[in-house]
Amino acid sequence: MRRIIYRSIAAPGLDRAEMFRLLYQARIANEARGLSGILLRAEDHLLQVLEGPTWKLCAAFDTIRRDIRHTSVAVIDERAIGQMTFPDWPMRYFDDRDVGKALRTMSTALGGEVPAVIEEIVRDFFVQAFAAHSCVSPSPSSAVRPSSPTLC
Repeated sequence: MRRIIYRSIAAPGLDRAEMFRLLYQARIANEARGLSGILLRAEDHLLQVLEGPTWKLCAAFDTIRRDIRHTSVAVIDERAIGQMTFPDWPMRYFDDRDVGKALRTMSTALGGEVPAVIEEIVRDFFVQAFAAHSCVSPSPSSAVRPSSPTLC
């Protein structure tokens, strides 16, 4: 079992309607592959946490890297995991600017706390996505260290 967390920039044509088409396709594909995850959007910035069986995850991520609906795909964290964090979410989407709401929803789904690595990356994602509009800058994350060599 493996987790990949990556960020990217939405292509100019990725409007609300196209975003929901992408989510629909991702949910169907992820459910068929046994993958789970979350996708966050802030302005034109995207962040995805994707988890599942290693070979299926790597195959899905290879397809994601080539998708023209986004650019500048950068892996933030990749690691082996014992189990999926959100097994009931083939693809959950958050598009609001309220990081607290996204984290509360995740915490409620888990019946407790969001894993530190995911929480820090989500918080920093929102800060980075809106940094151009304010003087706030992200803090370096101590929890974001891959547990094993990158496979995908």
